Amino acid sequence: MFDVIDNEAERIFTVKNEELQFMNILEERILDFVKKDQRDVILDLENLFHFDSVALAVLIRIKRKLAGMDRSFKLINYNQTILRVIELSGLADFLLE
Repeated sequence: MFDVIDNEAERIFTVKNEELQFMNILEERILDFVKKDQRDVILDLENLFHFDSVALAVLIRIKRKLAGMDRSFKLINYNQTILRVIELSGLADFLLE
């Protein structure tokens, strides 16, 4: 589903595949992590090829949660399709800052 890479300042969640319930599980794992740990979160989307409104909503909720805790949430290695959906939604400045 996803791999986790830790370093001193952040935890990187790397997408490995796209199961139906993947985004909901990812959201649960990230929110559980931020309750227990003070590091920032990076989400590596290199292997995510299906991106829809459900995925977008999950990213918005995670970003808002971390922003409310004065912590960062960064997306990396996203493809053109993901970028296009984010841009069309008007959330590029919010999600890709």
